[in-house]
This record gives sequence, structure tokens and C-alpha cells, in this order.
Amino acid sequence: MIEEKLRFQPDLFLAATMDGRLVATVMAGYEGRRGWINLLAVDAAYRRRGIARAMMDEAEARLRALGCPKINLQVRESNAEAIGFHNRIGYATDHVRSFGKRLEQ
Repeated sequence: MIEEKLRFQPDLFLAATMDGRLVATVMAGYEGRRGWINLLAVDAAYRRRGIARAMMDEAEARLRALGCPKINLQVRESNAEAIGFHNRIGYATDHVRSFGKRLEQ
């Protein structure tokens, strides 16, 4: 997955390290109309230190610099912690239905 992202819009793949350890990543994308945030993750031992917020701020700044007018992201309905985080940093629920189709086995 990381290798594919590094071939396409590598500037929208962010990683954070602390103490020589990878502690957070986020992938963003932009197709000319909407930006997407995918796979924000922070190591549980490093949460509640502002790392997720910093990662989102940087991803948003990079998308804004590309002219992106709106960012979409998806969170599983069962992930209350992530929903709360995104609400706190200004994201709101869009009342749309998300569809997916796997193109690989």
C-alpha cells in the first residue's frame, strides 16, 4: 500500500517519528474536485499528544495548496474515538451513502 502511494502523489503521504520510531501516518489524495483523507493512524502509546491533529493540519495544508475546496474522509460507524476526534477538529457528517467495490482479489 505504501509503495503504491509513493508512486502517486507521494507528497500526500505523511509519516511522523518520535524517538526514532514510526508513530503516525496519514494518506491524502486529490483528484481535482475533492480531497480525501485515508488511513490516519497513531500508535496507541503516542496518542493524546497532538500528533493526529498535526498530521491532519499538514494534510489539509497540502490539499489546500493544491486548490482543494473540500475534504472527505470515512470512519467506521463503530469507531467512536475517531468520530469524536474528527468532530472536534471541525469535520461534520455528510449525509451520503458510501459505496465500495474491490478491483483486486
